[in-house]
Amino acid sequence: MNIRIPPTEKKWLLCPYCGAKTVLYDNVAECRGVYIKCTRGCKATFEVKIKNGKPIVH
Repeated sequence: MNIRIPPTEKKWLLCPYCGAKTVLYDNVAECRGVYIKCTRGCKATFEVKIKNGKPIVH
């Protein structure tokens, strides 16, 4: 039996190239295979990878 933890906090995912705030996610988020374009400084496209509420940065 899996007990699901409710979201308790929200964090910003930062652009890995320029550090701008891009996506707001909660502490139990899971995501991969989603690509976004930084709308602030650099306009770079990157993949959003979040596992167990923590961003995966390469």
